[in-house]
Amino acid sequence: MRSSIRRRHAALLALLAGVLVMAGCGGDDAAREGTVDAKELYLQRATVREPAPFTPSTAADPPRPVPGPERSPARRRALESGDGATLPVRTARALPGSTPGLYAGVRSAATCDVERQIRYLTEEPVAARAFAKGAGITPAVLPGYLRGLTPVSLRADTRVTNHAFRGGTATAFQAVLQEGTAVMVDDRGLPRVRCACGSPLGRPAAIRGQVRHKGGKWASYRPDRVVVVRPAPQAVTSLIIADLAGEAWIERRTGTDGESDAFPEAPPAYGPGADITDPSAVRPPGAPLPEAPPGTGRARPSAGDSSGDGPWTPGDPGSVELTGPQDDADLLEGPEPPLGAAGG
Repeated sequence: MRSSIRRRHAALLALLAGVLVMAGCGGDDAAREGTVDAKELYLQRATVREPAPFTPSTAADPPRPVPGPERSPARRRALESGDGATLPVRTARALPGSTPGLYAGVRSAATCDVERQIRYLTEEPVAARAFAKGAGITPAVLPGYLRGLTPVSLRADTRVTNHAFRGGTATAFQAVLQEGTAVMVDDRGLPRVRCACGSPLGRPAAIRGQVRHKGGKWASYRPDRVVVVRPAPQAVTSLIIADLAGEAWIERRTGTDGESDAFPEAPPAYGPGADITDPSAVRPPGAPLPEAPPGTGRARPSAGDSSGDGPWTPGDPGSVELTGPQDDADLLEGPEPPLGAAGG
């Protein structure tokens, strides 16, 4: 039950809310100006709260560092040296929210305190109205909407539309959330709440032309290792997530805090440590692992592949480069589920 999970983690969550640093998440320019250039991406570290959060943090600290994805020796050396020029160029991936391993967690433990998030917002009607507007719902269905979401953490740096709370309104801006960020996702697997600052999340907006990065860059950040989440083709009743503590798989029912966690009856073909950004290692549900063309280190898409995964070369429909000239409208295409449907 959510109540038992909340009691076990209440003290830890209260401590974390007090020690999180108030800096950089929403972008000072965004909060001050009230608008954000759609050609700017704000880099947001996993636990940093923005200057204009909606609520205190409801995120729990993972019991151990998030394990990095499985990488080849060449990729490890390149990442450690900061030199990615010697590796095959990969663009960001567009993956459906039902992809196993897209998210992570700890068995029978929540990454966010849902009831606490509800309490914070209901105690502040102005923030609740702004949150509801940013989420595309009405304030009346806010508690049910939040209870229908599932707390997890990101397995890869992920691009979203985030919001800052300033002057009683929700100001949208484009952001990349760091791997390990605690979020709540809906039954299509889309991130809907960032727990460190209580902000509503939406699908990212298309960016055309030059892109400028703002905010604090973390050591492992690479534009070609960013994920864009597309909605699953249909609502799902559970998500297959990576177990951060046991390096195993967890099947988590949507709309739960982990009290019903179980081992999946049909585990994915790849391990929980697989690199979710690598198309040669991870494929979306229903899509077989493709063969890589010799000498390229890249995967070959199968004919007629309609899995919703991003394409394999820059410039193809569905691809996006997060630096330099780009046109990523195709990457963001896909059915948009009705906002507020979860739990509402």
